[in-house]
Amino acid sequence: MSPLINWKRTVSTLTLSALLLGTHSVADASTSIKEKQEQQKKVQEQRNNVKQNQSNTSSKIKQNKNEISKVQAEVNKMDAQLQDIINDVAAKRQEIKRTELKIEDLEADIKGYEKKMKAQEAMMKERMATMQTNGGGSINWAEFIFGSKNFSDLITRMITAGTIQRSDQELFEDYEATRQSLQEAQASLKEERTSLLKQQKALEVRQAQLEKKMKQREARIKELEDKNIKFESQIFDLQEIEATLIAQEEAIAAEIEAQRREEEEARRRAEEAARQEAARKAEEARQAEAAQAAAAARQAEEARAAAAKAEAERAAAQKQQNNNNNTQSSSSSNQTTQNSTPAPKPAAPAPKPAPAPAPKPAPMAPTTSAPAPSGAMFIQPTTGRFSQGWGPASGQFGYSFHNGVDIAGPVGTPIRASATGTVIRAGWGGAYGNHVMIAHVINGQVWTTVYAHMNSVSVSAGQRVTQGSNIGTLGNTGNSSGPHLHFEVHQGSYSYSGTSAGSTVNPRQFF
Repeated sequence: MSPLINWKRTVSTLTLSALLLGTHSVADASTSIKEKQEQQKKVQEQRNNVKQNQSNTSSKIKQNKNEISKVQAEVNKMDAQLQDIINDVAAKRQEIKRTELKIEDLEADIKGYEKKMKAQEAMMKERMATMQTNGGGSINWAEFIFGSKNFSDLITRMITAGTIQRSDQELFEDYEATRQSLQEAQASLKEERTSLLKQQKALEVRQAQLEKKMKQREARIKELEDKNIKFESQIFDLQEIEATLIAQEEAIAAEIEAQRREEEEARRRAEEAARQEAARKAEEARQAEAAQAAAAARQAEEARAAAAKAEAERAAAQKQQNNNNNTQSSSSSNQTTQNSTPAPKPAAPAPKPAPAPAPKPAPMAPTTSAPAPSGAMFIQPTTGRFSQGWGPASGQFGYSFHNGVDIAGPVGTPIRASATGTVIRAGWGGAYGNHVMIAHVINGQVWTTVYAHMNSVSVSAGQRVTQGSNIGTLGNTGNSSGPHLHFEVHQGSYSYSGTSAGSTVNPRQFF
């Protein structure tokens, strides 16, 4: 087989191997990216669910606001009615007061006339006593006085008996008419007051009913407003969750892209290394083939030279033989006395050339390799004492499941990224205080780590961090009972639950 054909076959084999290696790397990268895209799709589904919850909660708020407006309109209407009733009750009270004043005035007038009548009665009794003393004729005064039904009847009897004068009679009649008129007026006013009191009572009952209904409506409005406050708080929480999911989605996408670039770079380096190795081996094969060809050429040249030399020696010997034959006929004595000339000995073969030294292999091109990663998938993010573990708990802040581990230590203790990833959130966040969330994609699986109650934060959202890099310092912010780091590991996207593990796993299994 031709050395050139051998060399081409060697180069083709090595090139095919390099291409196959590159194809395998691309296939692995495609599989890894596909897995990460599936995780990203799950986050998008979670985000869609949060949006749906937001929409449902907003609809409830709108319904409650509509009901509040309706109930408030009823309250306003009842308030107007109630104000009318209050005004009516106040008017009735004033009217009753005026009536009572009139009754009191009439009572005083009646008492005045009764006083005058009593004085007149006393005077008449005195006159009758005098008449009895002076002799009253045939009149039985005891029967006359005690047989009278009342003072008016007594006056009438006395007038009939002619015991008093007409002027006395007119005076008594005037007193009696006035008294009766006053009593009738008083009775009428008392009836009017009774009627007014009944009206006032009815108005007060109506007022009490309206006030009760108003309180019920106001309580309903308060209930709806409280619900709306709760719903609005839920919307705020959902918006926070959505913001976290959006940031997480972006972080996962960034992490996927970063890993894709790393894998592409690794594939490129592997292809370049394979290409260089193929070129080196091809060059070695070419040099070996060339050395073999040169050796074969030298051997052929040596054989050709040896054959030419042998042929020349043979021709010289033949020529010598011919010359010898010509001289035999002229002098036979010379043949017997002279020694015949011996045939020349063949020349010794030329020494074989030393074999050419094998070519030294071409030096392999240097390759750049990334620093070896930590053997642990997640590392302990800070130093200190584990003050609380992951699992069921009775927390002072209302949770019944502790979703992470607490590592107590001095304020300012450095905190490191537990794994390489992209920062989702960094900064202040309610109960967490200063905190950092990082998205990781490890072997195609999305993970999320949370670092809470930090004193300071030294990274920002969207930033890519490597395992062990500093992200801030330990602190006592948010709902914290002392300086410590609250550390959570979520398998998948972040999902908090105060009553169960949710998406969290025990971080200590990785340390």
